[in-house]
Amino acid sequence: MISSSDVLSGSGAALDMALPRLFNLDLPRLKQTGQPLPEQNAAASFHQLLDIASGSGEWALMAALAAPDMQIVGIESDAQLLSQAQVQAHGVENVRFTAMNPFQGLDLSENTFDLVNARYLVGLLPAEWWPGVLSEFVRVTQPKGVVRLTETDLPITNSVAVEQMSSWISKAYAATKRSFSPTGRMLSMTPMLLRLLQDAGCQDVKQVAWNINFSAGMPAYAEMTEDLARTYRLVQAFLVRVGVASLEEVERTYEQMLDDMRSEGFSASALSLTVWGIKP
Repeated sequence: MISSSDVLSGSGAALDMALPRLFNLDLPRLKQTGQPLPEQNAAASFHQLLDIASGSGEWALMAALAAPDMQIVGIESDAQLLSQAQVQAHGVENVRFTAMNPFQGLDLSENTFDLVNARYLVGLLPAEWWPGVLSEFVRVTQPKGVVRLTETDLPITNSVAVEQMSSWISKAYAATKRSFSPTGRMLSMTPMLLRLLQDAGCQDVKQVAWNINFSAGMPAYAEMTEDLARTYRLVQAFLVRVGVASLEEVERTYEQMLDDMRSEGFSASALSLTVWGIKP
């Protein structure tokens, strides 16, 4: 399997560029509620959890602190992010992070984890990889264990600049076959989750939609706008390289986006979908 940074663009040219996780929409909710798995009625029964593409470890660390009886393993292939996670995990005994490509064959024994958690992976791997990747998630899950996916499409705001940046991201992801959108108007990730889990062999698949409001003055505002500013900055070179916009257009629009998000009238929300199924 090729590297996730070696995806082909619509023109056939290889894009040797790793992309950031675009969204961390569940972090404010986890901080506010202390519930890493709020939709799971039997959350207390999960003792071994695998966090896929754990990045710098924010979700796994907060989950470990919120659920001290749960042992959490985060896997990440980016050495810099992995190092950050390991440093932050110092002293937290029920979480550990290890180097592993989360989108290749997992170097983990089958039937190991009570729950496999994959959050906001859209764009991190080609769309055509999802079935094979999910089969690995299912393999390492214990019988009667849970595979859990959380994804979004794009935030909805009253900022023309945010909407333009999001539009370019959608087009670039479609052009490089990182999304399920046939036209590039959306990411089209959330509609796919239920079927992907069913096709992977999961049973009793369920879903719940939820919203995070990060308008000016809301509890999630500061964290979410900072996160959006960071990820949309990191993705700029990719947008230019794919050719959806010029460098000047991207930079100008990004600066306007920052100004819009600082405005007292900024309004924003983002819907996410969590879908989970049980391994037979």
